[in-house]
Formats: sequence, C-alpha cells, structure tokens
Amino acid sequence: MRVRRSYLGVTYNKKNVTESIRKYLIGWTYTDYLSGQINNIQIDLQDSEHLWMSKCMPTKGAWIKAAINMEHWPKHGDKKRRNLGAFEVDTIQIKGPPSVATIKALAVPESMAIRGQDRNKAWEKTTLKALASTIAKRAKLKLFYDTAENPKYDRIEQSGESDLAFLNRLCAKEGLCLKIESQKIIVLDEEKYERRPIIRRLQRKRDIDEILDWSFDSQTHETYRSCVVTHFDSKSKKTIKGTYIPPKPPPTSKILFVNEEAKSVAEAKKIAKKKLREKNKEAVTGSITVIGNPMYYAGATIDLQRFGWFDGKYIITEVTHSKNGGYTTTLNLRKCLEGY
Repeated sequence: MRVRRSYLGVTYNKKNVTESIRKYLIGWTYTDYLSGQINNIQIDLQDSEHLWMSKCMPTKGAWIKAAINMEHWPKHGDKKRRNLGAFEVDTIQIKGPPSVATIKALAVPESMAIRGQDRNKAWEKTTLKALASTIAKRAKLKLFYDTAENPKYDRIEQSGESDLAFLNRLCAKEGLCLKIESQKIIVLDEEKYERRPIIRRLQRKRDIDEILDWSFDSQTHETYRSCVVTHFDSKSKKTIKGTYIPPKPPPTSKILFVNEEAKSVAEAKKIAKKKLREKNKEAVTGSITVIGNPMYYAGATIDLQRFGWFDGKYIITEVTHSKNGGYTTTLNLRKCLEGY
C-alpha cells in the first residue's frame, strides 16, 4: 500500500513549474485569514547552485498560482486538490550559508492601488455594498457580498486612506468582516458563518493520532453581560435608548455603555447587539495543530469534544497550511457566540 503524499502545485506566470522546482523545495506556508488581513503564501527553496539569486531570480510583480495536492488521502487511491488562488510576488529574500531563497506573495500586494494609494473622497447617498462594488471594480477585483446587511450613508469621508483601509474600517464599524483572497473582495457576516454546519468534529481522545497539539484561552476582562446604547436626538429633544442582552450571557455583571447615533429604539438595539458581539467574541479562543488537511479554511466551523470546559462549536479565524518536512495544519479558533 502506498503512503499518503502531499505536494504543492505551482504555476509561475502561467507556466507550471511544479516539477522543475521540486528538488529545490525546502518547504512552503499558506495562510488564510477570516478578516482584516491578506491571504499569503511563502515558498522556501534551497539555492546551493545559486540559481535563485541569478538567472532564476523571481520577478517582483510576477503571479503565482498554487494548489495543495494530496494522493492516497483519505483512502488508498484517492486524490484531492485544494486550489489556493493567485498571489503576486511581493518579497524575495536570499540568505546563506546555506543558500536559501524565500519568495513571499500576497493575494493583494502593496503595489496595487487598492492598498498602496491613499485617497480623499466624500461618498454621498450610497450604501456599503455600492461603495464596495465601486472599490472592487476600480481595483479590477471581484466582489462577493455575503450578507443581508447593507448600511446606508448620507455622507461618509474617506480621508487619507487607501480604498482597502477605508473599506476595512467601515466593515469593522458595521460588525462585518472583510476578507481578501485570490483577486476577490469578500464582505461577510460572521454571525451567519457561525451558524453554518460544522465541517469536522474533533474529539481529543478519539483523534489523538490526528491532533498534534492544542491550547485554549478564556478571558473575562473585556466581556459584558449586556449593552446599552443611548443617543440624544437634538431635534425631538428626546433620548433614544436600546438594550441588548444575549440569550446566554457570559457569567459577568458588567454592562457595556455606548453613546452612538440611533434614529429609533430598534436601531439602538441593533447597534447594541453588534457592539456587544464585538466585545465578547474573543472571550474563548484556541489553537489546534493537526496532521495536514486541506479541507480546513478560514470561516469554516468545527466542533470540539473531550476538551472539558472548552467543548463546543468554533469558527476558524485563521488557518496555516505548511510543509517543512511533514505537512501540518494549524487552526486559530474562536468559540461561536450563542444567539448573537
């Protein structure tokens, strides 16, 4: 019976170089983020022949497409392929001895105007989706708007910010996630993703051969039982107030007070829910490293069992697939909030 095998498939400027770099390949790392950071890949090559520092020196701005290939996984004869997307070469590092070349590439590099060019603009009579669509089209990227939320803006200022920084700021304010992957901008609702079915159930004792290491943290410093939003309406001379208490509040008596504009009690309650979620979502976090498995991706949910108090459903906020000897997958996790 043949053993499991994994390897990285690589296309460089539309040319398949998987076989030509195989004997030089030391290792690789691919990191996939749920929000706020840009997916990236790093490839390490041994350079004893000094090829990568001379005639084979990669070009900044060149495009790499990569895929994780699995053979005889999970069963003998099975083949799986996980496309990781396209990345522009951003950094090339040569060091030694021994001579090693490291290529780092980003899904959206600094050279693109969406990241590297600051703008000043007053956006008027628009929505978050329309604004995101304009930014995506300007950058020649696709937009995947995966939320029913579409806040309206009478006027909002983009002041000395890149399009990406501006859009990220707005999404954070609205309690949404901004994910950047292969030539695509994704605006998503974390709460919606947390409700999705799990892709894997990991049990500490049963899956002892799969789980390589794990750690968890629980903190109460920045967690709250409820949130109260108030706003004084200068026109009506009345105070608008909205309170949100989750179905299963954390074991604390602390209340989060927020002073933010709201046009109605319903809107104040909606803001209170978002603000409370933002504060409480990092209450329980963890990290698990497993034997390499390309099925894991940022935004997926898993269920953990036999971890005692830390049992439950978690969303993957960051996943790192890497091979430097053996192929491993590290999951950064956040426990899903119940009901909000």
